[in-house]
Amino acid sequence: MTYGVVKNLARGFLTGDNVLPKEPEIVQALTQMALHTVANRADSLQLLTLETDENTLRLGPGDYFVRTPITPVEDTDIVDVETELCFAVARLLASYISKERGGIHVNEAKRIILDFNSVVDEVEQTAEMALENIEAGTNG
Repeated sequence: MTYGVVKNLARGFLTGDNVLPKEPEIVQALTQMALHTVANRADSLQLLTLETDENTLRLGPGDYFVRTPITPVEDTDIVDVETELCFAVARLLASYISKERGGIHVNEAKRIILDFNSVVDEVEQTAEMALENIEAGTNG
């Protein structure tokens, strides 16, 4: 999903409330904060790496680390998390600006992240079972 789409989603979530600031650097900084929050709470496969450097955000599952997402600048830039998590980024962005519904946006972002994490957990469990079957020679 592009940065422009995420901003349009946030604008839509803010209908009848405060509006997205006109200053692009403010929106970019708030987006960076939302991405950082999502990266800390979600198991984004796109952000997993085996290498540590100054972009390492936290420990991930197994031998992996979670890197800091790249903050988009242009509306055509692809947001550096899975599409499903872009909806959480947009909700968090709206929560930082909303006067009336900030809590609703935060709760929706949390729900999106929990749903995403549960899907990732299912995929990891299925992959582990398949690997165990291969190692046991019972893969059918």
